[in-house]
Amino acid sequence: METKVKRSYFSLIFSPFASQLGSAIYLLGLNWLIVRMTGNTKLLGIIEGIGGIGFLLGDLLVGRLVDQYNRKVVLVGTDLMSASMCLAGGIIVDNQKPQIWLLLTITFVLNLMLAINFPAAKAIAPEIIDNAGLQRFNAVANMFFNFASVLAPLIGGVLLAIKSIEFNEFLMINAMSFVIAILLNLLISYQPTKRLADQEPQSILKSNLIGFAYVKKHPKLIMNLFSMAIFNFCFAGYLLAAPYISSHFFGGRSENYSLFLTVYAIGGLIGGIWLTLEKRTVSIKVIYYEELFYGTVLIICGTFLSFYTWILIALICGIVQARFFGSITTLIQNETDLEFLGRFFGLTYLCFDGIQPLGNFLFGFFISSWQHWTYVVIGIFLIVPFGIMLYFERQTDLKKVD
Repeated sequence: METKVKRSYFSLIFSPFASQLGSAIYLLGLNWLIVRMTGNTKLLGIIEGIGGIGFLLGDLLVGRLVDQYNRKVVLVGTDLMSASMCLAGGIIVDNQKPQIWLLLTITFVLNLMLAINFPAAKAIAPEIIDNAGLQRFNAVANMFFNFASVLAPLIGGVLLAIKSIEFNEFLMINAMSFVIAILLNLLISYQPTKRLADQEPQSILKSNLIGFAYVKKHPKLIMNLFSMAIFNFCFAGYLLAAPYISSHFFGGRSENYSLFLTVYAIGGLIGGIWLTLEKRTVSIKVIYYEELFYGTVLIICGTFLSFYTWILIALICGIVQARFFGSITTLIQNETDLEFLGRFFGLTYLCFDGIQPLGNFLFGFFISSWQHWTYVVIGIFLIVPFGIMLYFERQTDLKKVD
């Protein structure tokens, strides 16, 4: 039994690592391809904005799938669909003039599958790993997830430096990563708990309505929803700004963009290790303080932008992002009943992903005008809402003391 648990633990950590490595390489290639072709981020914002609708659709479906069907089957099935899409795209894409409809379709399908796969992985974890080990597991999982982002720019930078590299090869690499993820997920030893197995089938609408009713009774979960939505709105701008700033401020060299992504990923490793070694229980107030700190860094570094402050932005973002996702995932798993985990993660990512198209469209169209001041705008968007939530959280604590 212990061997099966260790094997499942291993798979739940390295399956997301494998798919993230390929996806990060694909996105690096896509971002650089679009900016190189058009000179701005407008088309990239449109592609990622429309592709973000796939996240929304997945978020509506995931609660019913993850809470009423075998979560291991859901993991394998979504990775299989992603691998097939990348393989098909790699075969039919025109490397000289990539079809916009194809880029939209690939991005949409990958986002749809990810929106189902990621909550399934998070929902299955508490059924395999005991509560005492969840925080450490989430930290380790996020650390390796970010390690994939360290390798991706290094591999992507080498690929971009090869003049003969074609976009379809980025797609093929991504397809292979999902195949590896499938093999790892097949190693998971899993049987649905009795409460999950005994649930009566529900329609998508009824399943989501029950999930909404559950969340309304838990104010802490509502604050988690808001936190993830705000973070992803700002993160959309961060991702779109990076290739533009690299292209227009720092010589337009792919090496600079790769270095930025590498430093960001290294920050993710630092944040993951930090959270892994942390012995105290995660707190929502700590998350708020860290987001306020990051917003301040963005405002200062964006105002006085140089190559070094740009790299500092990447490092701090990596640290904060790793700690944010590791901490808030543990909070959700600890505060949500097992039979509602799929639905709550679905609702969480509905808020998380629902704001992404807005962020992509807004920042995609205005980065060219705002330029380096984009980081200042993102910093303000972080400081104001997280500052308000921290204020109310502290007021709640004061009332408890009184």
